[in-house]
Amino acid sequence: MVEENPNTISHEEFFKIAVIKLRDLSKSRGIHSVFSGFNDAFRKVYNVDVVAVTQELAATGKIEIRPAKRGVMIYLPGEAPKSRENLGDKALEKIFGNADGTKQYDSLITRAIEYVAPEGPLQFPSDFLKEKAGIVEFFKIDLPGTPLQMEANSHVDVISPKHHFRYQAKNPSIAKYVLYSYQIGDKSLNVPKNNAIVFNAVNEYEKYCQLTKERSFSLFLKDLHDEDIAEMLAKEVSKRLNLRDILS
Repeated sequence: MVEENPNTISHEEFFKIAVIKLRDLSKSRGIHSVFSGFNDAFRKVYNVDVVAVTQELAATGKIEIRPAKRGVMIYLPGEAPKSRENLGDKALEKIFGNADGTKQYDSLITRAIEYVAPEGPLQFPSDFLKEKAGIVEFFKIDLPGTPLQMEANSHVDVISPKHHFRYQAKNPSIAKYVLYSYQIGDKSLNVPKNNAIVFNAVNEYEKYCQLTKERSFSLFLKDLHDEDIAEMLAKEVSKRLNLRDILS
């Protein structure tokens, strides 16, 4: 094999060569970003944030990553193991892709939504700010209007998928407040200056989301007697209600 000069190859090619040369196929088709020495090797060659590059390549499908202790596992495209969430999504797609099944489960989902949210879902943050909005002081955050997410291995960094936007919150509750509040297209967001108000609002919202999931799950389990299907349908209820406790 021809030895590549690391200074003349792209980030993508460096990742691919590293995965092939550093992995132990008897254990895994991927490599650990930290324990394999990959992150340190990358930093010695390129003067850029290896975590940001990893996330960007994963977002564009050039590599695949899976969460791991103290880092991520890095795989070539198509070689990563399927996550339980992905398997659940595929199973749910099959369930709702069947004509008879769609009719049957849609009826159950509609009934569950009417049961857990008869007047519609509570809205964050307005329904969870116990203090009257008129007496709460806010500070303004400028937003890009694009989808936002929490950066991997961080509890305070809110980023856009391509990392063109980054907001470093003072604490995890503020970061969650931003992600639970914003809507795609929003160019700004007002956040309470009082950290206790932010913490309480986020905490109460996450409790509400969890309780809603548990109630819908119990209803499905009672009707279907299958925990896996009940769990997937409860997830669908949360999706249709636009519940966002993805970080709890």
